Amino acid sequence: MKTVAALTDRLQSLHRHTEETPGFNPVFQLSLDLSRMLEADDLSLEECETMIAELECQSLGRRAERLRRLVAPVDIARNGAALGKCFTERDFGEFRKRWEKPLLHAVFTAHPTFLLTPAQTDAVATAAAASDGVDPACVTGERPDITLLYEHDRAMRAIGHAQEARDDIVGTVLAHAREKWPNDWCALAPLPFRFASWVGYDMDGRTDITWSNSIGFRLSEKAERLARYVISLEAIDPDHELLRELVPARDYARERAEDFATDLSDPAAMSGAANRLTASDPRKLLSLAPVIAALEQEAASCEDAKRAIALKVLAAAMRADGLGMGWIHFRVNAKQLHNAIRRRLEGEKGLDLASKGAIVHLRNAIAGVEPLSPNFGSLAIEASTAIRQFLAMAQILKHVDADAPIRMLIAECEEPTTILSALYFAKLFGIADKVDVSPLFETESALEHGGRLLDELLSEQVYRDYARTRGRICIQTGFSDAGRFVGQIPASLAIERLQGRLADSMAANGLTDIAALIFDTHGESMGRGAHPDSMSDRLTWPLSPWAKRRFMRAGITLEPEVSFQGGDGYMFFATPELALATLARIMENRPSDTDPDAPTDPFY
Repeated sequence: MKTVAALTDRLQSLHRHTEETPGFNPVFQLSLDLSRMLEADDLSLEECETMIAELECQSLGRRAERLRRLVAPVDIARNGAALGKCFTERDFGEFRKRWEKPLLHAVFTAHPTFLLTPAQTDAVATAAAASDGVDPACVTGERPDITLLYEHDRAMRAIGHAQEARDDIVGTVLAHAREKWPNDWCALAPLPFRFASWVGYDMDGRTDITWSNSIGFRLSEKAERLARYVISLEAIDPDHELLRELVPARDYARERAEDFATDLSDPAAMSGAANRLTASDPRKLLSLAPVIAALEQEAASCEDAKRAIALKVLAAAMRADGLGMGWIHFRVNAKQLHNAIRRRLEGEKGLDLASKGAIVHLRNAIAGVEPLSPNFGSLAIEASTAIRQFLAMAQILKHVDADAPIRMLIAECEEPTTILSALYFAKLFGIADKVDVSPLFETESALEHGGRLLDELLSEQVYRDYARTRGRICIQTGFSDAGRFVGQIPASLAIERLQGRLADSMAANGLTDIAALIFDTHGESMGRGAHPDSMSDRLTWPLSPWAKRRFMRAGITLEPEVSFQGGDGYMFFATPELALATLARIMENRPSDTDPDAPTDPFY
């Protein structure tokens, strides 16, 4: 019987032939050997299947080893000790400044790379977390269909583990503050990480997502997050007074999520689901602000240190996530927005949206827009994809979560009029104060002319007023698709220059009093911009010390944001142990900070 070891030795010996015959193909020769063995009955298909399973198990084992190396140490106790080394602040004011703003925004994106079955994923994660071998039983089992619902479930699973790890970190931060500053610690509102997802909301290049899907997912996320809040509060006090509000709110959200999970192709079914969501109901919780205030007030007057810290950990989670599993990112393509805005500029037929005249028309349109009050009927009859996204956002803010802002990502953005068009629709539907419009720079033209686009956009008063209302300017840089458009290395250099140009433009236009949020999207391979050799490289590659120093020297608060993509990216959060290790490594690298005395980049 042939074994994997014997065939591996044979392949190595065949490789040595290439020293004498460079054109020799050792893999082809080994496949020919196997074919001949099958024909001569020296090898059976069952033996082939056994060897394939063994190779697959070995491959999964190597994946587990690599994952463990990237986030090591994985042990929870060791990571608890590692967190303590991150507390370098000398006074409480410095400590608050450090821990009350996110070190990193992490976005769980789609574009699925779900190459492993759930059983294989669990086996790799378990092996990585426990430093064990991979269970051979994981190589069997059916591969699920990669549906939108499957993607969403896996994203929520990863975010759930990330939330638990963040709670551990927040608890450690609060315990340290209480010990060092016993008279001040209760004023601390930690927010070390923020999580988001676009799974179920990204309409760029996808046709399997309807507006009812997006609202249904948001409702299911609300139900799941409220359920987690209830569990946390019950662990503190099973008879807590706030449970009388949170438990009914959880049940109501579950009922509405079930409404939107059914077939809504029938207008009557759609009308019924919409009517139940929009109707008044005492269980319909739209803001956690009063709950957070009550938790903070109780913690401040609580003499039991353990209970006080637990109450503040729960309040911190609510402050970070709101009534959902995290913030959400809708996404459309620039062309979809162009098609929508042309319908609003009917009096200007043939208007070139890349022209100066278009900016003037949009400037006037934004200044004179009268906000509308859209409803589900508007959604049902709207034909434009871009406008449907804004209508869906308006309904989510009105009927699901009134506090958590929503990101509107615009793919393949090349003109300032595209961002102004999005701003027009946000104002038209009365949600501009809750929506962060974020252009994605990924195409050759966008990377070449992005600096001029930012200069032109930030020079517009209507945009500056909007940015000040939101407290930040958001941009997205698409390392993965930029690599496809112009190549990974030139794209990375162009993106770095673009980031520096944003700092310059904000300073030139008097916008140093607001934050710059830079969402660097990438895949899970170097070819898609992740630079996956180490967590340090993964964080430094998309947002270099050179770029960060530009913001620091201008006095601009920087909010870095990165993606964890599909099945491979979710592996970092596949277990509570891995999630905590991943966040601990990020904390050690301090992606939002930079050293002002670091050596000048020799490239520049």
